[in-house]
Amino acid sequence: MSENLNSTKERPGRLYIGNFLSVLLLLMMAISLSGQEVKTVEKVVIGDYRYILHAVQRNETLYSVSRLYDCTQEEVLASNKNITGVIGKGTILKIPDHSYQKPLVAKFDENKFLQHLVVSGDNFYQLKLRYGVDEVELLKYNPVLKEGLKAGLTILVPRKAKETILSQNEPARITQPRDLPTPSNIQSKEKIWNVGLYLPLTAIVADSLKTSAKTPAFLAFYQGVLMAVDQLSKAGVKVKLCVYDTEKLASTVETLVRKPEFLSHDLLIGPVFPEMQKVVSELSAKNRIPLISPLSPDDKFTKTNPCFFQVNPVRKLRMETTAEYILNEFPKEKIIFLESESGSSETRLIHDYLDKKGVAKGIVKTLHQKYDLWANGMEGLEAMLQADKPNILVMAEMNEVNVSIAMNRLALLSKKYPLILIGAQELTRMQSIEIENLHNVNLRILTSSFVDFNLPSVITFTENFKAEFGTEPSYFAFQGFDLTTYFLQSLQKTGNLTRGIQGNFNIGLLQTNYHFSRVSDFGGYTNDSFKIIEYANSYEVRTLGVIQHAE
Repeated sequence: MSENLNSTKERPGRLYIGNFLSVLLLLMMAISLSGQEVKTVEKVVIGDYRYILHAVQRNETLYSVSRLYDCTQEEVLASNKNITGVIGKGTILKIPDHSYQKPLVAKFDENKFLQHLVVSGDNFYQLKLRYGVDEVELLKYNPVLKEGLKAGLTILVPRKAKETILSQNEPARITQPRDLPTPSNIQSKEKIWNVGLYLPLTAIVADSLKTSAKTPAFLAFYQGVLMAVDQLSKAGVKVKLCVYDTEKLASTVETLVRKPEFLSHDLLIGPVFPEMQKVVSELSAKNRIPLISPLSPDDKFTKTNPCFFQVNPVRKLRMETTAEYILNEFPKEKIIFLESESGSSETRLIHDYLDKKGVAKGIVKTLHQKYDLWANGMEGLEAMLQADKPNILVMAEMNEVNVSIAMNRLALLSKKYPLILIGAQELTRMQSIEIENLHNVNLRILTSSFVDFNLPSVITFTENFKAEFGTEPSYFAFQGFDLTTYFLQSLQKTGNLTRGIQGNFNIGLLQTNYHFSRVSDFGGYTNDSFKIIEYANSYEVRTLGVIQHAE
């Protein structure tokens, strides 16, 4: 693809970008409870393994726990890298479940089936929109789905007639890729924009794998960048793309920025890890080169570099904007905050910020009530609910065990009372949470990115991506496309990003709606725009609108 892009790519060795798993999700939990005992056995599937969640009791040791589950102390330590061998009451340990075997997908006819990797957030409604196959048909070929859509599963999806692969004897019909919408105000100029893309393309995926591999997530991001450059080149935007493999090593980054072409860059994308960004940020500020932090929510350099653009908003900003959404959407409704004494600081942040803003708008504080669902159970909460109108609940808990307990209880209450649960996007990524329960409670979250696979532009991008790379685009691919499209559109129109981005350049984006505000007089810019997503009880996942942080 790169031969048609007016771009160059620089990296050590050959970069393979063919079929691979769209997203590699290795989630590690470091969670603890105090003064609370878990009496039921909870299990979670992470990647290829299933774990039993064990709450340490009084006088238990690492040795006694390992004997209890017929495993070794070394296995327990390897699965809980946050502990060193000393465990206290209430600590939650992940214990390898040796009885678990990951469901395998048998050999299949590629002419009749596609493979789909289930990721957190998938549901049967979305799969039907994407592939045209309903739940009954998926269950027919994937009996494991009787237990629900679990992140990490690879399932078979029957191909529809229009997607059937041509037989070897049938002449091939070449379909030309369709163009996505591009801004009409982009004008062709002679200027060639030099873009430096810094990604850990050959980083070690995880210590536990003991192997060096090209990370699928960053390869997908890179492929999304290529798709964007290709699309923009058709609109007259000329780009020279230089790709650098940072290898997730600070020493490699320091070597790369000494290359003579560094100062000729008009735009820097990455490095992705904050610990790799220090030297690049210093040179960015000194030489007035815009630096885009594409994935990390760490805003350390945003405060010190006036040319720094933070794409992924920090959690505090997201919680404050969630409070603003509640205030705007439910100004006179009773709000119940699900909090525990030692619970989530995020829920407390929403509550306190809402109170502060509510006072300024004359909202009575008595409308905001707290309830400890974990200590007091369902009975007290049920007494606070109304059967004839939606009950607004807020829970931004980050502890997966606590969330699992709360969601099971709320799902039971949702059978009798209409609920709207306002939470955090992290909740949708927890593997022990049933997606059905998200819909039961009409979950609403704020997120900076969301892909609606029913949109024509998303369908077109997916078709073009599959034709080019032979695989489904992951969320990272959409992110790479959107980010590159947005900033190159901005450069082409304004010629300079060091004074911020004035105007709306969101035309043609697929999953994001950017809006950048300056964090201080001497600092850089952060994205403060969020999509409001609802997991409706009709089993639809839909966008309700866009909101920006008010301050």
